[in-house]
Amino acid sequence: MNKDKVLVKTYKSASWLLWKLPTRLTYTLAAIGGEVYYWLWRDHSHYADINLQIVLGEPSINRRVRQVARRSFRNYVKYMVDFLRQPHLTSQEISALVTGTGWDYIEEAQKSGKGVMLISPHFGNWDGAATVAAAHGYQISSVAKDFEPAELNELLQGARRNKGIKIYSLKESMRGLVSTLKNNGMVVLLLDSPLQNEGIVVNFFGRAVRFAAGPGTLVYMTGSKVVLGYVARQPGNQTFYGCWEPPIEYELTGERDRDIVAITQAIANSVEKLVRRHPDQWYMFHQIFLTDAEIAEHQRQQQAGPKKARRNRNTANLKSEESNSNL
Repeated sequence: MNKDKVLVKTYKSASWLLWKLPTRLTYTLAAIGGEVYYWLWRDHSHYADINLQIVLGEPSINRRVRQVARRSFRNYVKYMVDFLRQPHLTSQEISALVTGTGWDYIEEAQKSGKGVMLISPHFGNWDGAATVAAAHGYQISSVAKDFEPAELNELLQGARRNKGIKIYSLKESMRGLVSTLKNNGMVVLLLDSPLQNEGIVVNFFGRAVRFAAGPGTLVYMTGSKVVLGYVARQPGNQTFYGCWEPPIEYELTGERDRDIVAITQAIANSVEKLVRRHPDQWYMFHQIFLTDAEIAEHQRQQQAGPKKARRNRNTANLKSEESNSNL
C-alpha cells in the first residue's frame, strides 16, 4: 500500500473511530494529546508562549503564560477531534450543540445588498461557525487550499460541501468570492494566518503583525458588510457558545491601499477583543508578531513609493488567499 492510500485510510479510520467513541473519552484523549503536543513540538509551543505573553501583557514567559498556552493546545486538539467527527454528523446535530446569538446582525447586514463578509480567527471551532451559519439557511462560500492526495482533498472539502458550504480553490477564489458578494451572498474567511513579507501590516495587541490582505481587498472591491463570528467551547466540553457581533464599521475614501489597511485594522481590532476574552481558544502556534528587523524593512518599503507597494500588494492578495482557508 502506497503512502497516499495509507494517509487516506488513516483519515477515514480516525474519523470513524472518533465518531464511535464516547465524546467524553475522545476529549480526555485529546487533552492528553494536547499536552504531549505542547511539550514535544517545541517550535510550535515556543511561538505560542511568545504570542500569549504579548496577549496577556506579561513581562516574560512565566507560569501563567505557559498554563494558558497548554490549555490552547488542549483545546486545539479537541477542535481536531470535532473536525474529524464532523463528516458523520448532520448540520442539525452540530447546531444543536451551539447556543448562538447575533443572527439579527447578519440579517441586518444582508439588507445592504452588497454581501456579507464573515470573519473568524483561528479560534474555538471555526469550521463549526460556518456549518451553523449554513444550517440556518445562509448560502456560505469560502476558499480552501488543496491537499494531497486528491482523494484526501475530496474527503476534506466534500465534508464541508455536504454541510452547505461552497468551497473555491485558490485559482478561482478571488473571482468566485467577488461574484458571491456582489450577488449579496456570504463569504467566510480566516484573517489571522501568519504571513512573511506579504499581507497587510496592522497593530495587534500594541505590536505589528501581518494579516491576510484578501478580506480587506474583497470588502474594498464590493463594499460588503463585515461581521466577526466565532464558536467558543464551553466548560465541560459538551456545548459551544456561538456569536455574531455587530458589523464592523469602516469608511471607504477611494484610496485603495489606505482603505484596505483601514479595513484590515478594524477587523484586527475586533479579533483582538475576542482573543483577549478567550486567549486559551486562540490557536496561533507560529510567529505572528513582526521582529524589529521586519518592521524596519516594512517601513523602508513604504518609503520606496506607491508603485512598489502596489506590486507587493498584488502579490499578497493572491498569496493571502491560501491563508484564508478553513484549515
